[in-house]
Parts: sequence; structure tokens; C-alpha cells
Amino acid sequence: MHFDHLNSNEDGGLMSIEDLRALRLRKKKIESNKKARKYILEINQRYRKMSATKSNNFLRNMNPFKKAA
Repeated sequence: MHFDHLNSNEDGGLMSIEDLRALRLRKKKIESNKKARKYILEINQRYRKMSATKSNNFLRNMNPFKKAA
């Protein structure tokens, strides 16, 4: 999924200092958002892995033929 946040007229031609600053800030914001999403994805993957392991261990340890204490 790729969104083009930059207008085509911003990449070429002469730009004012304000336009250049705005473009640079927009690019920084896009990059920081990408890093944040990647970090959150990694955390979610680690959590899913831990959660799946706990679930598997619970089901493995559950024995329907074992007497209740």
C-alpha cells in the first residue's frame, strides 16, 4: 500500500524557501510514521508469538481424562 503524499509540481521546478521547508517537514513526518508503524508491527508480532505459545501450552497441558483434584 503506497500513497503519494507529494504533489507532482513540488518535485520539479523552482520552489520558495517556505515550500522547501514544508516539503522537508512532510517527508520527515512520513518517515517517522513509517518507523512508528514498523516498531508497532514488531511489538505485535512478539506479542502474538508469546500469546500463541501460552495458548498451545495450555491446550497441551489440558487432559480430558485427568481427574479433577
